Amino acid sequence: MGGIQFPPLNKKAMLYKNDVIFELSRFPKEIEAIEKFFHGKFPVKVKYPPDRIVPSRLKHNRLPDKPASIAIPLRSTVNTNTGSETWRYVENIITDDRGNKKYLPTHFILEGSRFLERTDIELIFFLLRKSRFCLVGDNFKPNTRAKFTFEDLVTEAEKKMEKRKIQQKVDSLLLGELALTEERQRDIAKGYFMDIEDKELVQIQAMLFDKIFSTKDGPDKFFDRINAEDEIKTRASIYKITKERKLVTFNVNNKSWYWSVPGGKDVFICKVPASISNNTEALYDYYKGSEDFRDDVQASLISNKIPVEK
Repeated sequence: MGGIQFPPLNKKAMLYKNDVIFELSRFPKEIEAIEKFFHGKFPVKVKYPPDRIVPSRLKHNRLPDKPASIAIPLRSTVNTNTGSETWRYVENIITDDRGNKKYLPTHFILEGSRFLERTDIELIFFLLRKSRFCLVGDNFKPNTRAKFTFEDLVTEAEKKMEKRKIQQKVDSLLLGELALTEERQRDIAKGYFMDIEDKELVQIQAMLFDKIFSTKDGPDKFFDRINAEDEIKTRASIYKITKERKLVTFNVNNKSWYWSVPGGKDVFICKVPASISNNTEALYDYYKGSEDFRDDVQASLISNKIPVEK
């Protein structure tokens, strides 16, 4: 095998394909692929999929609701281009007086989570490659409710480290010795259309942290925004007419923006599309796409009045 030495497999364990023993040790590439999938790190962790663990319906219970155990069949049908295959993971076979065989165990019982060693490679192979209930498995179908998944401990650790690096970078930009100036941080907060009037810097920083980490792509958008001078200026204009000077108001009843006319009828600007959840972001998008509205906004900021004619 090109000098590759594999640890011994579980001698009790057997894989059956269409009732014929499948000797995994004769397929080193299959074993190598599994080792690569888990970054060569064992043991591997089998656990409940995310949708099996939900917040408790009891207010006083801080622990989530989850099954006491889940039984995973150790027999599986795999559809192929030429038909179907029946796969089994087996540790013992009992034959009755009539010659009927019973393969044991029939199920893999999962109680929350369980670690599998390198010597459990046959079981890992079956669960990952053949079971139709593995969320990250080869035989999983989207319309099937998963019973289990594998936790990629290495990738999860890498994600945690990357998240920590991102948090440290945000910390340095907002709090460190080389942090952005207070004016710049206020401008960025306005760009998020936050209501920061009469807010101290520390309050604004807390609001920024919450906003940045509220979505998966939040940090990337923040890093892009701190260097996007034009976008910051544009967003500042929208902030001024909506938050500071209140020249523009939002009508919640018809989800539309209007020029606010003192003592008169407000003048329609645009309606917020149903696909956009943030009303001010919708106004920002309209500003970018309408040259007339951009001119009106800049004129109103200079005069502190709404456009006379619409």
